[in-house]
Amino acid sequence: MTVDPAWLTSDVLALARGIYAERAFDRMPILADALQDAGCDNEDVLTHCRDASAPHVRGCWVVDLVLGMA
Repeated sequence: MTVDPAWLTSDVLALARGIYAERAFDRMPILADALQDAGCDNEDVLTHCRDASAPHVRGCWVVDLVLGMA
């Protein structure tokens, strides 16, 4: 999967960096909203971010994808 560069707004990047650095995975739904606001319509990405039962940890594929680590 690739990221549309248009999704990488300053808000999306700041949220992803904060989630990664602070292990603040409770912010994943906020990241989903920011991605959607930036034009992301990928259901896999948005659903994963909003799934409270998903194991969000460092190495989360969405955060890594946004930060260019994937």
